[in-house]
Amino acid sequence: MLLTQVRTAASHDAASISRLLAEGIRDSYSEILGRPSTERLVSDQCALPRLRAEIEMPGGAPGWLGWLVAAGPDGVIHGVASGGVAVPAQGEIYALCTALGRRRSGIGTALLAAVTLRMVAYGATSQRIGLPVEQDPALPFFTHHDFARVTPVRLGRTL
Repeated sequence: MLLTQVRTAASHDAASISRLLAEGIRDSYSEILGRPSTERLVSDQCALPRLRAEIEMPGGAPGWLGWLVAAGPDGVIHGVASGGVAVPAQGEIYALCTALGRRRSGIGTALLAAVTLRMVAYGATSQRIGLPVEQDPALPFFTHHDFARVTPVRLGRTL
C-alpha cells in the first residue's frame, strides 16, 4: 500500500480534492449517466469555493465532521472522504473517492475506517451512504464492508 497517512484536510488541499473528485466522478459515471448529468454532478460536488468553505468551516456545521485526505510519502493526495453525524446516532458518508491509479490498494478502506472512527466518536451507531445510481461502480466496495441496501440507491450498516 502506498498510503502513509490519513489526515484532516487543510486549506491548501482544496484544489487537489476538487481534481481528484472530478476525475473519479467522470470515470465512474460518464457512461452510466451521460455527459450532461455527469458534468452537473461534478459541478455540484467539486466546486472549489464550496470545498474551501467546507475545509475552513470553523468548528464545522452541526454534525459536520470534515474532509479527510490520504496522502502518499510525496504528499500527493491519493484519496478523500467526508462525512458527518447530522442525525443523532446515524453517520453519513458524503464522499469517498480514491485516485484512479491507486484504486484497490487499501486507500478507500483506510479512509472508510478513519471516517467511521470519527463518526463513532461523535455517537454514531450506524452509517449510511447515498449513491448516484442503483448499479453504482462503488457498490462492491461498500458491500464488501458490510453495507446493505436500504433503498435502491442508499446503503447502510450497523457500527
